[in-house]
Amino acid sequence: MPIPKSRVPSSRLSPRQLPEGRTMQVERLKTGDFEEAMETMATAFEFKSPRDFPMLLPQIYQPTEELMKAIYAIRLDGRIVSAVGVHPRDWQVGDSTLKLAGIGGVCTLHDYRGKGLMKAIMERCLTDMKAEGFHLSWLGGQRQRYQYYGYERCGNVYDFDLRVANLRHSRRATPDIRFEPMGGHYVDRVATARAFHEAKPIHVRRSQEDFVLYLLSGYCEPWFALDSDENVIGYFAQVDGGVREISSQNVEVTLDILHAWANYLEQDIHVVVQPDDVSLARSLGQLAERVSVNATGNWQVFDWQATLRALLEVRRDTQGISEGKLRIQIDETRLDLEVCASGVNCLVGEGPPDLQLTHFDAHRVLFGPTRPGDGAPIPESARILESWAPLPLGFMRGDSV
Repeated sequence: MPIPKSRVPSSRLSPRQLPEGRTMQVERLKTGDFEEAMETMATAFEFKSPRDFPMLLPQIYQPTEELMKAIYAIRLDGRIVSAVGVHPRDWQVGDSTLKLAGIGGVCTLHDYRGKGLMKAIMERCLTDMKAEGFHLSWLGGQRQRYQYYGYERCGNVYDFDLRVANLRHSRRATPDIRFEPMGGHYVDRVATARAFHEAKPIHVRRSQEDFVLYLLSGYCEPWFALDSDENVIGYFAQVDGGVREISSQNVEVTLDILHAWANYLEQDIHVVVQPDDVSLARSLGQLAERVSVNATGNWQVFDWQATLRALLEVRRDTQGISEGKLRIQIDETRLDLEVCASGVNCLVGEGPPDLQLTHFDAHRVLFGPTRPGDGAPIPESARILESWAPLPLGFMRGDSV
């Protein structure tokens, strides 16, 4: 599929040229480039010591061949001056494993900006992602900047403000729960926490060895929640009182953990809930003082058939959506979607579509965070989509890059 055309004047994409005789070559870095790459990125992002990228995202920034080849770079004047990371994630969506590329560390040193370096690297990354069979890609950053490359801000995640007064008036019994910082040396406890994570309908597959590193992303602190017998009943990652990720034995235990944590801190807490965690969202919706629904970042789907089938299946299994059929066309891709008693089908379609969308509109209509009709007009023939969408395109902080 060709890269979608930008909706901005082409002149905005024309950088100043390099001096005559100088060329740019995009390369994938190696283990020996680690220190220089980290220095370039820290300088470009104006990080001040001791802040650095290995501290910010310890799971992806390590001096190994596998992790370093994820970073694309350009050298000029004998040094790395521009870089983009393409970090692979095995994303489990129901019974399907999708190949997701997280884009991060996009930077160019100040003196080399405006010369088309980032554009050259991003175009190479897009070519490689499609050739290597990635189903979709995520990145943070300014929306319009990445629309040039086919990304659109969409997805949906819940943010709940849970106040001490909410808990006091809920009359929930104060749970007997103890908290302990999570460390990789607690092998059995980490394995239990990882099992809670993998029980979620949608999750990135994290190895036992790297599980704690994921939870440290974004300067978060991971904690075990222990019962009176010192058994792990759940875990969470938090920063400044904000719970960015939480999993446990069941939703009632999760509510007990949040109650106990708020008591421990003696302050209000903020809880991020992914769209596939329907039971927790419903429970906090009855308890929290405020809730907002936000986009999860900038996304680009390369394989619409596999991605829509997987997410629609999870939506059906977690929320019991209406049965029906819809023929949808996204640019040149035409698909027949069906939700029935036996499951979900997503096949290549023929004939006139019920709904025709551009690449950018499709991301907003199908993935939110607002209702489908807020993203584009929905004709009567496609009203079933109001029951199906937004699809649960969430993304945990620990998995971002």
